[in-house]
Amino acid sequence: MKHWLKQPYQGYLRNHDVHSDTEITQVGPGTDGGEYLRRTWQPLALSEELTDLPLLVKILDEELVLFRTRKGVLGLVEKHCSHRGASLEFGVATDEGIRCCYHGWHFAPDGTILETPNSPKNSNHKKFCHGAYPVHEFKGIIFTYMGPPDTVPDFPLLDTYEDYHDEKSDLIPYSLYYPCNWLQIAENTQDPVHSVFLHTSISGTQFDDSWGVMPVIDWVRTPLGMMNINVRRWKNNIWLRTTETILPNYNQAGAFWERPDATKTFQRVATTRFFRPIDDTHTRVIGWRYFNDSVDPNHSGDPTAVGLDKIDAVGQIEDRDYPEQQREPGDYEAIMSQGPIAIHERETWVDTDRGVGMMRRLVREGIAAVRDGKPFTALPQDVPGVVPTFTQDSVIERPPRDGCDDDKLIREYGKRYGQIVIASAEVNPEDRKAYLQVELDKLYIDKI
Repeated sequence: MKHWLKQPYQGYLRNHDVHSDTEITQVGPGTDGGEYLRRTWQPLALSEELTDLPLLVKILDEELVLFRTRKGVLGLVEKHCSHRGASLEFGVATDEGIRCCYHGWHFAPDGTILETPNSPKNSNHKKFCHGAYPVHEFKGIIFTYMGPPDTVPDFPLLDTYEDYHDEKSDLIPYSLYYPCNWLQIAENTQDPVHSVFLHTSISGTQFDDSWGVMPVIDWVRTPLGMMNINVRRWKNNIWLRTTETILPNYNQAGAFWERPDATKTFQRVATTRFFRPIDDTHTRVIGWRYFNDSVDPNHSGDPTAVGLDKIDAVGQIEDRDYPEQQREPGDYEAIMSQGPIAIHERETWVDTDRGVGMMRRLVREGIAAVRDGKPFTALPQDVPGVVPTFTQDSVIERPPRDGCDDDKLIREYGKRYGQIVIASAEVNPEDRKAYLQVELDKLYIDKI
């Protein structure tokens, strides 16, 4: 290393000729990253955004028009009419599809051209279709699949969408805007140590003071992607928290206001979300907030504060004035301030950044697999039932042991419990919590 690297005031000597990692940040048609993201269902918009008027939507750097026929069928078509290019956002919904305002061309939800009234004898229109994509509406969110039409996968039903173990959840859909690339938002979920600082010691306690305990962290692959296992000592308890990335761009996270005072097993998620690119430098975070007595026993959350461009947690959107953002920054400020596309060449990593590196590597592997026509890690294409997922919180009573390195002890508990959580995916969904309770009761570590 050159001697000047150890000296102060290095600004002039820094390399300013740095560039974004285009392979894993580009999302447009024909890009490697865009092709990868197009192989799974992506959220378009909240159902509440679509009225009787067409809705202009930009996703993966494509401008599309979402509409609902007068009979209630959803359609998603390319913005510009195949005839002369007028935007179909100014079209009129019909019983069968949407009609262009300019010359009346009539399109079905699947892109079939039903009529060309300005040239009624023209039969050429029957030889081709207008660009369109399949759509699916689920629990207040409208999704689309933008990959090859002969490879449309089943719409996946995650186990967290269903009610098991007598736990009734209200799923409230929401959509948040971030002026930056999707990847830097997604990476934040595999950096659990930031909660110690950003959410507790630097900005003040934004959730609970238990988040301020420095965790022992590991990252492991799952059948759907990866998860972090972050383990904290809380008095005589060990808090075992897992947070997963479902490739390519899904995430599930546990309780916001977690308090690890009491023992518990397999408490499920507070949010399922999708980091859905608008284009390379803008993103919509779309998902559901879960409200139930398990993830929020004190009712700290507010369902009425969740929806289009609103969420019931501080620092998740640009809803405060600039001085307040500076005094108490949250995820939004930390993530978007990295720039429209984070420049990875500027980063200086430490050991707790291994999860970010792992996620980038998995995304890169998926991109290469799609490019080469090979299988890639993601949700299964043909889903026979609900898909078992891995985000959860468990708390066990295991006091510190005299003469034992406690960090090593709780790391070993985390490692073994992570293996148990992944193995539990083979158990029937209705029996999974009971299975994990038995395994947790047996989990005692005598030697390190």
